[in-house]
Amino acid sequence: MKVWVDHMVDHFSTYIYQKRGFYYFSRRVPKEVQPLHGKQRIVLALNTRSRAKALKYSQVICQRLDERWLPMRLDAMGLGNVIVDDVKQQTAPLLSEAFTHYLQLKGIGKAKAFYHTASRNVGVVIDQLGDRPLFDYSTVDAGKVRDALMLGMVQFSPTSPIITPSARPAEPAV
Repeated sequence: MKVWVDHMVDHFSTYIYQKRGFYYFSRRVPKEVQPLHGKQRIVLALNTRSRAKALKYSQVICQRLDERWLPMRLDAMGLGNVIVDDVKQQTAPLLSEAFTHYLQLKGIGKAKAFYHTASRNVGVVIDQLGDRPLFDYSTVDAGKVRDALMLGMVQFSPTSPIITPSARPAEPAV
């Protein structure tokens, strides 16, 4: 049977398998990274019976592993942190500067609510994390802002246009 190259290009390795109705993630650790990682294979229970959910989880896990392993692989090849050095050489505006540019580009002809909402959202990030260059923010930082919103550490008026979780546990009646 002949396999055409263009059929192989679209192939995505899912790294999932099913056992007793539940899906698991399993991926071999690259040989260059095994001494640093300490394992030959990563196996995780995805705690779902849904193939669609398992595929989504698998993609996220693969992306995070690849992001973590790339610097390790480059170090093993003697290239050091080439990517990190390249990114840090570029200068990035502060969040407040980027916000000003955003309003200049996208705010033309917008209603007052657009400016109010954008200002409030950027203000929350700056209050929680500080006004930093855009390259310095990470997904961990986004989680911190989300957690602050979820825990109610950030106060908004009832007419606030920011989207916040509305389903909070009711306080027990005394």
